[in-house]
Amino acid sequence: MSRLDLLRYFGPISDKLTEVERELQRLLQSDVPVVEKLAAHVRSGQGKRLRPALVLLASRFAGYEGTDDVRFGAVFELVHTATLVHDDVIDHAQLRRGKPTLNRLWGNTLTVLFGDLLYMQAMTSAIQGRNWRLMEILADVTTHMIEGELIQNDVLFKLDTCRKDYFDIQERKTALLFGGCTETAGVLAGRPASECAALQTFGLEIGRAFQLTDDLLDFTATSEQLGKPAFSDLREGKLTLPMLTLLECAPDEVLPFIQAIWDRGEEAPIPEQEERQLRDLMARHDALAETRDLAARASHAASRAIASVPGGKTTRRILEEIPELLLERSK
Repeated sequence: MSRLDLLRYFGPISDKLTEVERELQRLLQSDVPVVEKLAAHVRSGQGKRLRPALVLLASRFAGYEGTDDVRFGAVFELVHTATLVHDDVIDHAQLRRGKPTLNRLWGNTLTVLFGDLLYMQAMTSAIQGRNWRLMEILADVTTHMIEGELIQNDVLFKLDTCRKDYFDIQERKTALLFGGCTETAGVLAGRPASECAALQTFGLEIGRAFQLTDDLLDFTATSEQLGKPAFSDLREGKLTLPMLTLLECAPDEVLPFIQAIWDRGEEAPIPEQEERQLRDLMARHDALAETRDLAARASHAASRAIASVPGGKTTRRILEEIPELLLERSK
C-alpha cells in the first residue's frame, strides 16, 4: 500500500469533515482575482485531510461537543497547505499529488506570497477561536516547522548530513504538527494537562511513523503511486534515513550514484537503470530495515499513548487502528 486510505475510518466524523471543507472553502475565498486563481488550484488538489481528521477524531474521543474542532481542523490544514506551497518553491517541485505545482504554473514570487497568505488566514481564524492555550500550541508548532525548514535547507546537497539533522527535521516539520492536532482536541474538551500531554504524544508518534513511512515510499513506490517522481527527496538534495543508512553501509558504492544524480540537477530524471541499481543496493545492504523498525516503534508508542487516555470506545478503536494502517502503508 502506498497511499494512505483512511476514508473507511472517517464515517463517525463525516459530517464534521464536510463542515471542515466548507470552512476551508470560506477561508480560501477572495475577491482579489489573483488570490482566487491560486486558491482555486489549491482547492482542486485536495489531500487526504489527515490532520483535520485527527483533530475531529481526537475531539470526539475526548468528548468535545462544540464547533471549534471544525475551526481548528481547518486551521491545521491551512498551516499544512501553506508549508507544502512553500516547500514546493524551495524544492523546485513540479508536481504535487499528480498535478502541476503553483510555482510551476505561476512562478515563485506569487507562490511564496500565497503561502504567506494561507498562514495569515489560519492565524486569523485561530485568533477568532478566543482560546489562548490553542494559540500557544499553534504558534509553537508553526515556529518549529519553520525551524525544520531552515535546518533542512542548511543541509541540502551535503554529504555530511547526520542523523541528528534528519530527526530534527522530521520532528519539527511533521511530528509536532500532528501532535498539535491531537493536543488541541484535549484542550477543547477541557481534559487535564496529563491527558492533553498523552494525546499530544499520540499525535507526535503518528507523525513520526507517517514521515518514516513516507521516506520509505520514496525509495520503494512508483512515481504513479506517489503522484510525483520516485526518489524525489534524493534528487532535491535531501538525505533521508534510508539513504543515510546506505551511506554508512556502503559509502564507496553509493557515493558515485548520489554525486551523479546531484550533478545532473534537480530537474533531470534518474535513469531507470540507476533507479534499479540503487534499489538493489538498498536490498543488498538491508538499508530500509532501520526505517521500518523505527516506524513500527513509533506506531506502537502511539498505541500505548492513546491507551492511557479515557475516552469513547468506538472512536478509540479507530484511533488505535490508525498506527497499524500507517505500517501497512509501507508494505
